Amino acid sequence: MSYPAGARSLTPDFAGLEIAMDVWSEPYWAAAGEHRLQFPRCGACGTFRWPAGPFCFKCRSQAVEWVAAEQGRIYSYTVIPAPGADKDAPPQWRVPVVVEFEGIADVRLVSVLVDAELGSLAIGKPVAPVWLTAKNATVPGFGLAVG
Repeated sequence: MSYPAGARSLTPDFAGLEIAMDVWSEPYWAAAGEHRLQFPRCGACGTFRWPAGPFCFKCRSQAVEWVAAEQGRIYSYTVIPAPGADKDAPPQWRVPVVVEFEGIADVRLVSVLVDAELGSLAIGKPVAPVWLTAKNATVPGFGLAVG
């Protein structure tokens, strides 16, 4: 699909969004609060488990270690038109994205692509975290990585 020249994705306002957390996901949110991404890996068999939970789905161990995410890449995305501020305003664009990470096998994170030129989007493009403020947490969005 073609988009208007210079069309960019929206940056959502998460200020009113309250993030549900539990004892298993708290390390993820604590790291996000420090602008770091990390994911849980089973301390027994090495399987990454996402979302975070009490047991490894492969070996049922509760042992867990948290591993820093490496480079993220677009696994999938879609572009959704959103109405402009009034009926005569041009549409704006929301871009939900699924991101996968090098070195983090079988983990994909659903997020949002922010301030990205729509004509530059492609599967496999590198992305970098863009930290968004929610009511009770810092949430990772993503922007296209420079370079």
